[in-house]
Amino acid sequence: MKIRYLIIIVFLFTGFLACKQDTKDKSEVSSKTKAKATVPAVNADSAYSFIEKQLSFGVRVPGTDGHLKTRDWIISKMKFYGASVEIQEFKSSFLTKKDVPSYNIIAKINPEIQERIALFAHWDTRLIAEKDADQSKKDKPIAGAVDGASGVAGLLEIARLVKDHPIDLGIDFVFFDVEDQGDDTSNLSWCQGSQFWSKSVANQESKPQFGILLDLIGAKNATYSKEEYSAKMAGSIQKKVWELAAVMGKGNVFINAPIGAITDDHYYVNTIANIPCIDIIETKPSGYFSDYHHTHNDNITAIDKNNLAAVIQVVTAVAYKTSDGSF
Repeated sequence: MKIRYLIIIVFLFTGFLACKQDTKDKSEVSSKTKAKATVPAVNADSAYSFIEKQLSFGVRVPGTDGHLKTRDWIISKMKFYGASVEIQEFKSSFLTKKDVPSYNIIAKINPEIQERIALFAHWDTRLIAEKDADQSKKDKPIAGAVDGASGVAGLLEIARLVKDHPIDLGIDFVFFDVEDQGDDTSNLSWCQGSQFWSKSVANQESKPQFGILLDLIGAKNATYSKEEYSAKMAGSIQKKVWELAAVMGKGNVFINAPIGAITDDHYYVNTIANIPCIDIIETKPSGYFSDYHHTHNDNITAIDKNNLAAVIQVVTAVAYKTSDGSF
C-alpha cells in the first residue's frame, strides 16, 4: 500500500513539473518578438508622379468634374494595391456652395489583421485663393499641389510599397474630403470629412492603435516641427516619430521644436474618434504657413520630390517597425 501511494505521489509530482515546464515553454514562445521587418525604399519619382496625375484632373473642389475623376482614380489605385475600399458619401455646405455630394475614401490593407494603424490625408482642393497677391485671382480655385495632392501621393506611395513588400500589419488609408473649404465663421467649417468619418467610428470597439496625418508635405525647403495638438493628444507617438526620423538622418527635415496648435483633420480624429493621431504638416519656424498656401503658387513648381520622399520614408518606416514591434 505504501509503495502504491509513493508511485502515485511520484506520478503526480512528475506531471506537475511537466505542466510547469510546458507553461514556461509557451510563455517563452509567446514573448518572442517578430522577425525584424525590412523597410522598403520610397521612390521619389513615383510619389511625384502621383501629384502630377492629380493635377492633370484640374481642381478637385467638391462638385467639380476634376473632383469626381480624382475620386475614381484614387479608388482604382487603392484596389490595384490590394485594398478593400469603402466610399463614405455625405453632403457638405461651404463658402458659396450648398449640399454638395462629398466622399471620404476608406481603403484597408490586411483588414483581417487586428493590429492596425491609420494613415490620413485630404484630397480636395480649395475653392478660393484668398491669400493670392493678385486680386483678380482670389476667387478662383487653386491647383493644390502641396495642399491636397502631396498627402494623397504619400498614402498612395506607401500602399504601392506594401503591395510589393507585404507587411504583418493592418493599415487603414483614409482620404478625407472637404478639409480645405472653411472660413473664419467657425472652426467646424474646416475638416468636414474628418468630422464625419470620426463620428462614424467613434463607438467602434476595434480601432487603429494610432494615426498619422500627412498635410502640406513635400514643398521646397519644407520642415516639420511638433504641432501642439499632436503633442498634447498623441505625444508619445509624435516623440517616437521624430526620434525615428533623426535616427534615419532626417533630423534636418523633422525639427525637434514645438509649433502652435493647428486645427486640422487630426484634431477630430483625436477628439471624436478617440484615436491618438499626429499631424505632419509644414509651417515656417514662426508657425505661419508658407507663401504658397491658399494661393495660385501652390502648383507643381512648389514641390521638391526629395523632401516629399523624405517624409514618406519616415512614415513608411513607422508602419514596418510597428509591424515587427520595434516602434
